Amino acid sequence: MNLKEQIRFASLALGCKTNQYEMDALNNEAAAAGLQLVSADDLADVYVLNSCTVTAEAGRKCRQMLRRFRKQNPEALIVCCGCHSELYDLGSLSDLSIGTVGRSKLLAAIMSKLAEAEDPDAVLLRQERFAADSGNPLWGQYEELPGTAYAEETRAYLKIQDGCDNRCSYCATTLARGPARSRQPEAILREAEQLVEAKYGELVLTGTNLNSYACEWQRNDPEAPGLIELLEELNRIPGLIRLRLSSLDAAGIITDKFMERYAKIERACPHFHLSLQSGSDRILRAMRRRDTRESFRRAVQTVRKYLPAAGISTDIIVGFPGETEEDFRDTLDFCEEMEFMRIHVFRFSRREDTAAYDLPDQLPGDVKRERAERMHELAEKLGRRAIDRSLGEIREVLAEREDELGRWHGYTEDYLPAVVLPDADRPVSRGDLLKVRLSERCDSFVIARGCD
Repeated sequence: MNLKEQIRFASLALGCKTNQYEMDALNNEAAAAGLQLVSADDLADVYVLNSCTVTAEAGRKCRQMLRRFRKQNPEALIVCCGCHSELYDLGSLSDLSIGTVGRSKLLAAIMSKLAEAEDPDAVLLRQERFAADSGNPLWGQYEELPGTAYAEETRAYLKIQDGCDNRCSYCATTLARGPARSRQPEAILREAEQLVEAKYGELVLTGTNLNSYACEWQRNDPEAPGLIELLEELNRIPGLIRLRLSSLDAAGIITDKFMERYAKIERACPHFHLSLQSGSDRILRAMRRRDTRESFRRAVQTVRKYLPAAGISTDIIVGFPGETEEDFRDTLDFCEEMEFMRIHVFRFSRREDTAAYDLPDQLPGDVKRERAERMHELAEKLGRRAIDRSLGEIREVLAEREDELGRWHGYTEDYLPAVVLPDADRPVSRGDLLKVRLSERCDSFVIARGCD
């Protein structure tokens, strides 16, 4: 390929917010190097896929996308990185395949490949599959990425850690991401300031397991600053509008001490995504989760003690091996008791090398599908209830997108999806924080009107 011509560079992130952050960072590094960013649906010279392995379906989509890229341009350089390519050999579907580390040198390796030259610094990017018991030798510390993760939306993801030391019996992500390792606060604050200067109104802190932020430092010094101290420092950045946490486990972090300080952080959103996975204590034990129904209930009560109007969402896995109808009904009942505003529903998927892979009493697909449908029905009902409870109240909506009718779409601080009706006397620009009154529910979102 003639590198004097502008290279068309396309990327796609599947799965979680961490994957999206990593692709945003790579895209901006590529743009700074003079590459032309194009959509993954367009003709490109380079396609990069950040893969996901959370379920078998996620892995299937990864392979499907790699084949689609090859079909779009047979001459393109196809690159795969991320969780699925850490655990599985995708060399037959890609020209360059790495795992979850080494991405700080990925662009250099891509350019070397395009120039048909070997970059000695990119030797670590060769395709390898690391056995779960030995681990990736490059997992020793957090890997900084060269590019700032500018995105196209009003909110930006800000990665603060990688990896997880928990060993939930169903989870392949911990095998792919390795042990927990935290990003230095100085680097986080520096990137946060850059994002705020670039007019991103909301920063969403993301990682494999936010609970474990600073855990490796606190083992040696229990007084070392952790997640709450990081939030307090970020809150001091001039121009920042909102801080949001992507996901937490309730166990070990939602305490009176944490919530008392969190509630005083002006820009911290009153919204918590607390991963539950099941409302059955028996299944939670089989999943190797650290929560019980009672400990999770206490955590939710603690959140609402300090932030009574907080929105709380969760993840639920249905059809885990051995889950009975009674277990599932316990989960339905518990979700209703917790009044979740949103539930992300997953059907259990067997992942190689996880403890749950060989568990007895694997459930058939039709049972998992039927339970997922029932959980989705409950999730929709609870979502409507959450909106109905908020009607008539004052909220703030961050203006993200204007539709053809002049209405602005965005989210309230407690993460209700809102549509703000146009007002000729109140001109709005993308990124504005709009004070509104929530007036009526329309399906799964709330209609809002500007107020003083």
